[in-house]
Amino acid sequence: MNPLRAYYAPAYAAADSTPSARLQLLADRLQRCARVELCEPRPMDIGLLQGLHSDEYTKAFLDGTAPLASSQGVAWSPAIRDSVLAMLAGQLDAADHALQHGIAMNVARGFHHAVWSRGGGLCALNGLALVAHCRPDRRIFVLDCDEHGGNGTEEFCARLGNLYSASIFGTRFGCYGGTRSWAFPVNVGRDGFATYLDALQAARTLIVEHAPDLLIYQAGVDCHRNDPKGRAGLSSLQLLQRDRWVFRMARELRVAVLFVVAGGYQDAQTLMSLNANTVRAAVNTYCVGSLAR
Repeated sequence: MNPLRAYYAPAYAAADSTPSARLQLLADRLQRCARVELCEPRPMDIGLLQGLHSDEYTKAFLDGTAPLASSQGVAWSPAIRDSVLAMLAGQLDAADHALQHGIAMNVARGFHHAVWSRGGGLCALNGLALVAHCRPDRRIFVLDCDEHGGNGTEEFCARLGNLYSASIFGTRFGCYGGTRSWAFPVNVGRDGFATYLDALQAARTLIVEHAPDLLIYQAGVDCHRNDPKGRAGLSSLQLLQRDRWVFRMARELRVAVLFVVAGGYQDAQTLMSLNANTVRAAVNTYCVGSLAR
């Protein structure tokens, strides 16, 4: 089988922050992997954003108009804008590749808190909803395993008839379930890992029922027990077990999968290692050899 295709551009990590720094560390790691092909996405076609968010917000973010341009919670700058646009371009290229070849990765942070009228929770534009927006003929199902519920994606599910979402989270973040959207709060530290597996199984049932063309997997690691924002309480091994479960499920169901690394707030080296485990699970599940040379 061909190597795992992973999309990344230096602009992804242009912002000066730990969440951005770990993306460059991960890209450097993947560059040394024999069974991962790192590719730079094509430039973002700004016209594809039309109609995704409100015209007022889209224009404000592209132009840097205060205060709306910084509504994600990060002060706007051209570098922030260009980073977001590069990651969105990678999202669309990775979606195309996954639909053609079964799996792809975008080395991007999460998008799931951006709602129609503004950004939020460090998410400027919703790159999960963007895939459904640009592929109206395809059913897109988001399996969101970030620490925080995908409230923005949930809102977009009610707006886009081809978008579905199941969030498994430790922190609700306004995610309660709704139209084509389901919420699964978990606390592994209190209730055990079996409860997390039960939530994954419930999500699998929904995926089978709705038969998507593409599964977008938010493989967040801020649900790790040592993360300063983490409440779900997963260990490193349990995160790896989660990743293996998702990739095996996608392969068994013969549904194409695009995955992103999403959230994480520990030091950059720790986050890179946890994200690399997710890549290892994908590589091993799809029989493309070992992660390291």
